[in-house]
Amino acid sequence: MRKKHAFFAGVCSMIVICSAAIILQHYEWIGFVSGGISIIGLVVSGFLMGAWTNGEEARAAYHSETKEHRMWRLDTAFLFMIFALPHMAAAVFYVLM
Repeated sequence: MRKKHAFFAGVCSMIVICSAAIILQHYEWIGFVSGGISIIGLVVSGFLMGAWTNGEEARAAYHSETKEHRMWRLDTAFLFMIFALPHMAAAVFYVLM
């Protein structure tokens, strides 16, 4: 259920950004704002998943946290990634157009 909410929040915020850019005729906002949000979402997701750590840090983190904390961390990373997907699609669509 939370995944649907994260995706819906991403779609709604993307629609607001695209609508504001179209109404104000500043189309580059779509690329800047949606692209920025997607990059921030993916970087935060990478930090939470541990993608930016080496093997020793990953092993130390794995053995020092509980299973519940690990599941919370991975679920939160997945929610950030799902939120960033609509913004990434809008930014890619803007660049290709």
